[in-house]
This record gives sequence, C-alpha cells and structure tokens, in this order.
Amino acid sequence: MRRVIKLSSALAIAALVVSVLTPAASANTEIKGAGASFAKGFMDECISQYNATRPAITVAQYGSVGSGSGRAQLLAGTTAFAMSDGYWSGSQVARAKDYIFIPLAGAPLTLPFNVPGVRNLNLTAKNVTDIFSGKVTKWNDKSIKKRNKNAKLPNSSIVVVYRSDSSGTTQAFTQYLSNHASDWKEVGVFNTAFQPAGSIGSPQNQGVMTSVKNTTNSIGYVDYADASTGGVPLAKLQNGAKQFIAPTLQATNLFLAAQPLPGSRGYVYPRYKISKIKGAYQLGVYTYYIMPKKPVKGVIEFAEYVLKTCGPTRAAAVKYNALSGKMQAYALGQVLKATRP
Repeated sequence: MRRVIKLSSALAIAALVVSVLTPAASANTEIKGAGASFAKGFMDECISQYNATRPAITVAQYGSVGSGSGRAQLLAGTTAFAMSDGYWSGSQVARAKDYIFIPLAGAPLTLPFNVPGVRNLNLTAKNVTDIFSGKVTKWNDKSIKKRNKNAKLPNSSIVVVYRSDSSGTTQAFTQYLSNHASDWKEVGVFNTAFQPAGSIGSPQNQGVMTSVKNTTNSIGYVDYADASTGGVPLAKLQNGAKQFIAPTLQATNLFLAAQPLPGSRGYVYPRYKISKIKGAYQLGVYTYYIMPKKPVKGVIEFAEYVLKTCGPTRAAAVKYNALSGKMQAYALGQVLKATRP
C-alpha cells in the first residue's frame, strides 16, 4: 500500500513539474516582430508561409504599429525584430551600432486621390511638393490643369491626408519632397506647419487609405498593397525622363534597380531627383528588417527564409518587389553579420 502511495506521489510531482515547465518552453517557441505598416501585407504573407513549414520557433502575428513605434519596441526589448521604411531618428541613432539594417523588399509609394469625376491624374514633382506644402490649395490650379488638360478638375479645396504617427513611409515620402523642394527635410513625423486648413492626420498606411477613400477632394501617400485595394485611383508621377508613370511593380523595379547599394548604415537614400530611366516609377521604397547583432534564436532563420524563399516566390502576389541580384546578395550578407545564438 505504501508503495502505491509513494508511486502516486511521484507521479503527481512529475505532473506538476511538467505543468510548470510547459509554459516556459512554449514561450520560447515564438518570436515577435512589429513596425512599418508599409510592410504589413508582405510580413503577413511570409509569416504565414514560414510557420506552415513547422519550424522549431514560429513567428507571431506581425504588429503593424508604424516604423517609429517598431524601432522603439525593438530598442525596449519587447520584440525580437522590427520592420522600418526609414532609418533611426533622434535619440535612437546612438543605438544603431548594436543593430543590423537589412533591406527585405521594395514597393511603390503611391498617391491615392479622391476627386469626383477624375480617374486619371498626372503630377510633376513640383505639383506634389506644392500640394503637400500647402502652396497649391485648389484642384483646378493652373499648375495642375497644365498637366491634365482633359480632366474636369473642380474649383474645390485640396484635402491633404498625412500620417499622424511616427512613420517610415513619411520618411521615404519626405525624402522625395526634399529632393525637389528646399523647404522640405526628411522627417518621420509629418510637418503639419505647411498644411492648409482641413488637412487630415491618420495613423498607419491603412488609416490614410481609409481617410482618402472617405474624404472628397483628398490626396494622401500610401503603400501600394493598401492602395491597390482602396477603391480610389492613383496618380501618375512624372519621372526624370519627363514621362507620367503609374505605380506598378514593374515600373518601380526599374527605379529601384538603379539605386545604389546601401552604405555603412545599411539604408538606401534613393536618388529621387536624378533618375532618367524610361518607364520607371519615380517613388519606389525599400522596407527593412532590423535585428540585434546578437539576436535570439529564430530571428536569423526567418530573415533568410524571407530573402531566399518567400520574397522570390510570394512578393509579387501581395504587391511587393522581391529583392534580386546585387541587392539580394547584399541583404544576405547583412544577415551574416549577426551572431547566431
């Protein structure tokens, strides 16, 4: 009888140990990432594909919180990696030496607009900078009409929709603006001092797209994946060859392929002003994977999967440009700089 009691006690203790250890073990089987809303469609797809391969360590649902918040969460240690469309800013720059920036995919940055009766809109770089600087405030301004002679542009105020949160998309867009107008500088939080009355601030790319769709006579800046399903037309941008080009993956790839490899920072500052490639869409953006130089297990493996497998096979399906050639080789080289746990 005593043997039975002792055996039962031993089994109970063993069960208790297993119940205590199991949550800890489970906690170590998943890594988290957060950041750019620009990258959400691509990350959702690659995370789903990666987890379907049944790796030992899976990736949690991506947190689309904006580039600035994603970088902040990574620095705070609440995530294992971050996605960003812009480089470190402000006080974050001092921490850059402990992290690796890796280009992961590209995509067009689009200008969706909602003007009744207008489906085609041609804009020059000056048109764009003047609109977003509040210098041109009416849709039928002569500078816009000059490029859109067949469009019935209304005598209505332009409603600018901008990102209200800390945004890599804003950093990329203001890089474009600063390349064409001296009063602009690259910023991660949109400079509302320029904006005319009635402008709208919305969080994340998805929020900007919703505001444009719901606001007559508006225009915003949004990633291609969200803009493609937003139900409003996208402006054509004039490139360096004086062509008005619609945002497509093919046209954007022509632009991105002409950009230099990232320098020591691991981040590309695109040549938005001087590209004269025929057929190129002038506003292409890279989105970046940021990881510590000494990441937790699973972070390196996921990056390699995206660059070698998911990007080449799935990027186009979800409206992104996969890396190829020298840029893909560069990105894989960046991954090798990390210390495997």
